[in-house]
Amino acid sequence: MPLRAVCLGLLAVTAAACGGSSSGGTPAASSPPSSAAASSSASASQPADAAAAKAEITTNWEKFLSSDTSQTEAKTLLQQGDSLGPALKKAAQEDKATGGTRSAKVTKITFTSPTQANVNYLLKAAGRTLNAAGIAVLEDGTWKVSDITFCTLVVLGNGSRPVKGCAS
Repeated sequence: MPLRAVCLGLLAVTAAACGGSSSGGTPAASSPPSSAAASSSASASQPADAAAAKAEITTNWEKFLSSDTSQTEAKTLLQQGDSLGPALKKAAQEDKATGGTRSAKVTKITFTSPTQANVNYLLKAAGRTLNAAGIAVLEDGTWKVSDITFCTLVVLGNGSRPVKGCAS
């Protein structure tokens, strides 16, 4: 179990780095929009209904990262979930090996575009709580855990060895 604890610790660091590096760089500084232009400017950097999107991201991330969620349901909450079946199976095996009590609590969501957001969350697994970060994406009208975030987690849980379905 100590090796898994170390891997989970690395998972938080790598997931945070992964989540931050995919944003495409630092946004250009701009002056605050006038009140007439505020609604059109807001839609350029976030969804039209940001509050609803945040609620959906929170629900879907916490459900996806819960040990209680079936692989079938998890697949629907994961970007390109249909192609990541083998990796989802590996993640379930890793979860079971560490006690099967994984859960998450989303703590912050920052939109980087109308279809992508950085997500900070607390991940509870293997008796530890870790600060982690990743990316949510809007795919087919549903806010999902990005494949990059998921693959980072499952590869780290696998001792940084490749996992079928996740690009190396």
